[in-house]
Amino acid sequence: MNKQGKWGSVGTVVIIMSGLLVGCGSQIASSSAANGSSGNGKIVITMQLQSNTGDASSKQNKSLVDLTKKYEQQHPNVQVQFLPNPYHDISQANAALLTKAAARSAPDIVFEQYGPANSGAIPDGILLNLNTYLNQPDPYIPGNKKWIDAWKSQYIPYMTKKPGEMYILLASAIATEIVYNKEDFAKAGITSTPKTFAEWLDDMKKLQAVGITPFMFNAAGQCNPSWFERKISSSLLAPDLSQFNVNHSQVVTGLGVAVGIKKGIISMKNPTYKAGWQLLDQMKPYLAPGASQYDACAPVNSVSPPLSPVTPFIQNKFAMTWLHTGYLPQLNTLGFAGKYGFFSFPTITKESTPYASGTNVTGVVGGPNGSGEWSVTTQAANATMTPEKTKQVIDYLQYLYSPQNIGPLVKDMGNGAYIPILTGADGGGMPGASDLLPVGAPPKTVDGVIDEGLTNAAHDEGERVLQNYINGTLSFDQFANQWDAILQKAADTWAQTNHVDLSKYTK
Repeated sequence: MNKQGKWGSVGTVVIIMSGLLVGCGSQIASSSAANGSSGNGKIVITMQLQSNTGDASSKQNKSLVDLTKKYEQQHPNVQVQFLPNPYHDISQANAALLTKAAARSAPDIVFEQYGPANSGAIPDGILLNLNTYLNQPDPYIPGNKKWIDAWKSQYIPYMTKKPGEMYILLASAIATEIVYNKEDFAKAGITSTPKTFAEWLDDMKKLQAVGITPFMFNAAGQCNPSWFERKISSSLLAPDLSQFNVNHSQVVTGLGVAVGIKKGIISMKNPTYKAGWQLLDQMKPYLAPGASQYDACAPVNSVSPPLSPVTPFIQNKFAMTWLHTGYLPQLNTLGFAGKYGFFSFPTITKESTPYASGTNVTGVVGGPNGSGEWSVTTQAANATMTPEKTKQVIDYLQYLYSPQNIGPLVKDMGNGAYIPILTGADGGGMPGASDLLPVGAPPKTVDGVIDEGLTNAAHDEGERVLQNYINGTLSFDQFANQWDAILQKAADTWAQTNHVDLSKYTK
């Protein structure tokens, strides 16, 4: 089998070196781990660490390692070994996963995010459907009838691809926000945070009028402008959801996005969809230069692109940027505590565009995309995943994803900034961050190309075209034409890879 394997082409091929396994308790993996055993009769579970948490000895992974040691003591037949995760971008991580899966050498437990896991960006057959196990009792939760009952109900839809299919476990919620410099706002005479997009744009004008660069639109890496794409699409296309969200999912799946494209709804030829990107065109005069150099999820100490916007933000290079609350502790550590505030993405109203639906899209970016997001691989993607081993892997995850254990794990991984979403788990989160989360049922999320809603290649091409537009090398019309071409190609590639006849949904 070639590198494309049974799941089609891989956008970015990155090879994980299987020799870089780090065992819990300083155990080093041997070649026998490839067969799911340590050579001494133990079941070896390989677990990919969460990205941006360092190796198994890091402070962020301390609770995970400590809990795992206790689990190993309770289960002498089990040995858990951790794989370092070098990927800051989930699309690169998933490209590597597809490569490993084609060779049937994927890890047992892989770091994942609910967008790619539920959208169809990861072809069928790689991730294990956890629905059956989630509807069985968790032995580590007293009185539990169904493991899924441990989760707060508003977050279960994010774990669900469609009824009966759940491919990811989520542990915590994270809020996303526009973070702003209080001193800059005061200099510009801004006394309150904007509630509408029109008010936000007016604030940008005020900042620029007093010589302050208003906004850094981070356009690279893991936290690329998929946040903006999701915000505008989820808001403006909310009235049209019934026409393309064919799986009725919380996060519109790859099928739904592809149907929306083929129906001409997710298209620059649709004035409603186009209006969202025209809002970005209105923002362009107020954006900081060098957007393609910055990634909101890049490590603060990065010395080469993608760079973190945190350092220039506290250096007053611009007044606002988009971040998630997981990075607020770093602002405090760097001496910026009390000097910043934050607010949710403002609601798009008819004052900004006649196509506005007025939908509040708080929660469509971030949400349960916090610490502790893992999926399990199938035997088709991982030759060691026998039924016996699968059962043991699920048991280990039931141990981790129990209220008494998930709280400490989330606290360490998220530097205290994330909020556990299992009932009874310890609290967390930065002061005020919970106000950025949706109240009640969150709005449906419309994914797109940059968030890897369809293909890795579309993610890469979309990011490049958007960067060129922001940097001024493409006009809006050129951007719109190239964007539409990417959408069409991505829909066709997704359908071909997943053997779906889209015409039956578009008649």
